[in-house]
Amino acid sequence: MTRPSLLLILVPVWEWVYNDSSIRRILFISLFTMPGAILLLLIFFNIKYSLSEDRLFVKNDFSTQSIPLKDITHIAPTNSMLSAPALSLERIEIRYEGGSIVISPKDKDGFYRAIQERVPALETDGDDGLIRN
Repeated sequence: MTRPSLLLILVPVWEWVYNDSSIRRILFISLFTMPGAILLLLIFFNIKYSLSEDRLFVKNDFSTQSIPLKDITHIAPTNSMLSAPALSLERIEIRYEGGSIVISPKDKDGFYRAIQERVPALETDGDDGLIRN
């Protein structure tokens, strides 16, 4: 999600450097692109993941997603570039009854251990992931 933010920031710079646009035009473009870039950066640099005994919480400044641990069916590494509450490209996809989410916990191994402690039915799948048996 930081890439769209970067693109929004680079639009006025591109106008200035390559199109030799006037200051008025650059300021006008910035008026529309910069707030969006700042909002995207704020949302995705304030992501927090936490576990309770029975839920995974994915929180940012504007919302909290709560996923019951008992509903998780599969956890696997992914290189998906899809928009997700994940700052890193070392992401994991969590599939659960009703959907999926891609996250990037700092300590992936610790995250896996914490999930397995709470959901013993999830076992390693041989591909650096966990699957419900």
